Amino acid sequence: MWVFIILLLTDIYIWRRLITDLRQRNKILQAAVFTLKAITSLILLYLTIRLLFYKGEFADPANAFRYLAFGAIAALIITVALWYLATGIVNRLIEKVFHRKLRGLVIANIVISGALLLLFTDSYVRQRFDLRVVRQEITISNLDSRLDGLKIVLISDLHLASWQGHYDRLAGVISSINAEKPDLLFNAGDFISFGWQEFGGCDTILRKARTVSGAFAVLGNHDDGTYYPHYDETYGQECAAMLSGKISASGYTLLSDTTVVINHNGAEIAISGIVTHGHHLNMYYGDFDKAFDLIPDSVFSLMLVHDPAAWDVAAQDTRMPQLTLSGHTHGAQVGLPLPGGYISPVSLYDKRWKGLYSNDGKYLYVTTGLGTMGMALRIFMPPEIVVITLRR
Repeated sequence: MWVFIILLLTDIYIWRRLITDLRQRNKILQAAVFTLKAITSLILLYLTIRLLFYKGEFADPANAFRYLAFGAIAALIITVALWYLATGIVNRLIEKVFHRKLRGLVIANIVISGALLLLFTDSYVRQRFDLRVVRQEITISNLDSRLDGLKIVLISDLHLASWQGHYDRLAGVISSINAEKPDLLFNAGDFISFGWQEFGGCDTILRKARTVSGAFAVLGNHDDGTYYPHYDETYGQECAAMLSGKISASGYTLLSDTTVVINHNGAEIAISGIVTHGHHLNMYYGDFDKAFDLIPDSVFSLMLVHDPAAWDVAAQDTRMPQLTLSGHTHGAQVGLPLPGGYISPVSLYDKRWKGLYSNDGKYLYVTTGLGTMGMALRIFMPPEIVVITLRR
């Protein structure tokens, strides 16, 4: 409840600043600004009422998505409010020190607020569906010649409720995967955000992915149902059973702290899958020993684990696979592409959050995922499928 109250008070603060700043301005400008602001306020009010008075299943895809939409409008309002607060403080300091006010501040505030509105709207409507195909070649020491050119597709963080109302876009992702004609498909987890009910009928979409030698998945930290508001042990067991069935129906072999050995082109590949549990800053993992004990000697091995931080834990074991595939970070769903690569606030707390990393002949690839969590936005951090080609 307190979150809704804070957001409504923040929105009132913005209204107060706008009314004060535009009191002596052109009537047309006033009408345009107040109309746009009224639309955002009505959206906030509508979502607040729907969420507060909703009596159905919390993890119903439509309700779960409303929380993402609320997160998006909340992020916009908080960003605009922080801008107004910052410029207000700076203006007061300049007035106190130099006995003058910043000129053009009102117009600057309106322009920046308008730009933020356009950016957030574009992120909600277009950017979060603007799928990119990222290609990466990885050279593996002593790779069996029969595996040279092996094509792997990596996806992660579907958060299926984030596709509510746009499941055709999810089907488009599967079509893009199939267009790559992958040998192997790996899904690094977080199929859901709150509860198994979010899966809905998405298994009928996901199962259309086609591979040469199989599709494999692991559970992410959201997949155990602990983010469900009314979580208890009974719901945890229900979520585990239902989600396992849904993932299997989607065409995946679900790996839970185990290793399977497959044959591709006459060569063996050991695939280990480790479960990720916990919430941010308190993540923990399944049984590495149990999985690594099943890896045969002298075969190419890879590990699928949701959280890339697990790489550091696995590195303590000399049996750690040569290649690890992860997701989890989302790239914070906010970033800025620069010539030298992306920058994102996620780098402040995740040292490995996007792309390829290596250490002592072992490799980790982290994808920023497909879906959204917390807010239905991706600001310059597009959804991606990663196509990895192995070389010797």
